[in-house]
Amino acid sequence: MNSKQPSLSPSSESSENRLMQLFQSSATPTPQEEQWDLGWVGAVFRRRAKLIAAVMIGTVVAGGGLLFSIKSVTPAKYAGRFQLLVEPVNADQQQARSSAQAQGVENSLPPFDPSRSSLDYGTQIRILQSPRLMNGIVKELQTRYPDITYEKLLLNLELSRITSLTLDLKEQGTKIIDVSYQDSDPRKVQYVLDKISQAYLQYSLKDRQSTIRQGIKFIDSQLPQLQQQVNSLQGQIQDLRERNSIVDPELEAQQLSQQASNLGQQSSDSQTDLAEAQARTETLSQQLQSNNLTSVLGEAPYYQSLLNQYQEIAGEIATESGRLQPDNPAMQALLEKQQNLQSLMDIEAARVVSKAADSITVAEARDRAITQSEAEVNQEIQLIPAVARQYADLQRELELATESLNKFSSRQEALQIDAAQQEVPWELITPPQLIRDEDGNLEKVGAVNSAALLGLIAVLGILLGIGVGFLVEVSQDILQTPDETKRSTGLPLLGAVPLDKAKNAAFIESFYSIYKNIRLLPSFDPPARSLAISSPQPGDGKTTIAVNLAQAVAAMGKRVLLVDADLRHPQVHQLLNLPNTQGLSDIFSANVSLSNAIQPSAVRDNLMVLTAGQTVGDPLELLTSEKMRAMMEHFQTVFDLVIYDTPPLLGLADSGLIASQTDGLVLVARMGKSKRSALAQTLEELKISSTAVLGVVANAAKETANMPEGYYRARSLSQS
Repeated sequence: MNSKQPSLSPSSESSENRLMQLFQSSATPTPQEEQWDLGWVGAVFRRRAKLIAAVMIGTVVAGGGLLFSIKSVTPAKYAGRFQLLVEPVNADQQQARSSAQAQGVENSLPPFDPSRSSLDYGTQIRILQSPRLMNGIVKELQTRYPDITYEKLLLNLELSRITSLTLDLKEQGTKIIDVSYQDSDPRKVQYVLDKISQAYLQYSLKDRQSTIRQGIKFIDSQLPQLQQQVNSLQGQIQDLRERNSIVDPELEAQQLSQQASNLGQQSSDSQTDLAEAQARTETLSQQLQSNNLTSVLGEAPYYQSLLNQYQEIAGEIATESGRLQPDNPAMQALLEKQQNLQSLMDIEAARVVSKAADSITVAEARDRAITQSEAEVNQEIQLIPAVARQYADLQRELELATESLNKFSSRQEALQIDAAQQEVPWELITPPQLIRDEDGNLEKVGAVNSAALLGLIAVLGILLGIGVGFLVEVSQDILQTPDETKRSTGLPLLGAVPLDKAKNAAFIESFYSIYKNIRLLPSFDPPARSLAISSPQPGDGKTTIAVNLAQAVAAMGKRVLLVDADLRHPQVHQLLNLPNTQGLSDIFSANVSLSNAIQPSAVRDNLMVLTAGQTVGDPLELLTSEKMRAMMEHFQTVFDLVIYDTPPLLGLADSGLIASQTDGLVLVARMGKSKRSALAQTLEELKISSTAVLGVVANAAKETANMPEGYYRARSLSQS
């Protein structure tokens, strides 16, 4: 291969860039593409103009005929109406204030809102149209108009709530119901409306209050039972409190728990005091037995006085013992006094020990009292859960009963207020009357506006015609214009070959344009030296494009070789009137030399042709051989451009194998024949094989550049 040929390796940056340009150029819409879309729309209008016009005319004719027939068989109708004020204007405010006064929350009233209502208008209108109310009206109407039935009456009767706009342009409902009726007989309309209005006013006085009265009666029957239930529960709660001497079990439980905690602390302190008293008494007893009066009596003031006296007498005895004999009366008196003081100290010591023993008794008694109190408190605490549960159950039942009693009482007051309001009859603010125009004449309703309907039918006809035209266009999987082909493929449009069997100047010029566009492709610098020409399916004109492109390039002074590589159905020799006895296949099978196989064209001096040759069994084996590869490389060194006419792409691998050895593939699509789906499938297969597709040629195009005929003729002669 020529070293200048672009590499097809996936690792080649230039190849990747070229593939991205060729296959993804339509990913982002551009202003030019948008212009092409408008062009496609215009082309559809031109191609389907007759169909669109036929559908439009047919729609207008059919619609006009239908309109005429409807008008001829539809009798004129007349309508009448009356209006009922079904609630007092201030009913909401009165009811809300009365209910609030009954509940003691008058200050919490919301501001007055005229759109709020105590009446469910949707339900009320359904009641007014119900068989229960209307059957009586129908029977009365049938005395004069026997053909009236409930179904026919409802068909022409309409009830609605009148609405109005607020200052902020929001729609709100009024308290007025509008009743209208229509028929072809105006006297019948007036009669029906009179009877219906009378029936509705009677309903407002009697039947409408029955439900409310029944509700009040039911509530009156339930209130004594609820009051008795509340009184019974209150008595049970009072009895429970008296039997257990409690007001609130929960509060009582808290108090007993606190009391038990305090008694526990007191018991602990009492045990400590008792132990201390016992220890002190035992110590004093031991000291008394050992005659240790000082330790027993301690720092007692009385003991100190006796001890001081005892020591003084002991001192006197010691002093007088040297002077007096023991039997001396004075000595005897001192000894007696000493003995008396000793006795007093012994008595005082015994009293201290006895007092300590008494403290033990007091501590034991206090401990027993605390223990008994603890037992009593714990016993009361054990009884609290059962009492509390019973109290809670009764309290809950009392709350539910009280709540029900309050609700029934409130509902009773509300129903009484509602009943008082419902006793006010509905007011007929607009009496039954027929609708008339400004001149006082009866106004016909439901009349068909012929001009407006004809205009609407015409618009619908136009839309339907356009829709059918585009639907037919889209449903046909056929490419029609070069712009559509470019938009569908996303490939560069290399040229558009006009549908002209005479091959006039425009036809010839289109091939000069194709070659120019190929040379200007940014993917090739220097220009391409070899091209493969193919199409998705047979019959797209690929061979015609290959032959004429080769002639056009040769006319420009280039050395061109046209190779018929379609070994299955060769056609190049037929178009050029050349023999096919020796060709491409014979070079491999019969060892024919290139010089003998390649033939000069009689059309152009610079054009050489290598026909397909004799039919072979397996063209793929020939096309994939190393000899074929070497021969293709040799062609590029000898000729300025080598053009290969290859088989169709779908279902065959021949074209892909040949195109992979060239600088690129030119895809041919025939306008009015090639299918979008086939072209899309072809491009998908080419993406997988990484074949470089240079662009697409629109063959047999009805729409080409608008150039003067003299331009093409001059151009053709100059290139000859």
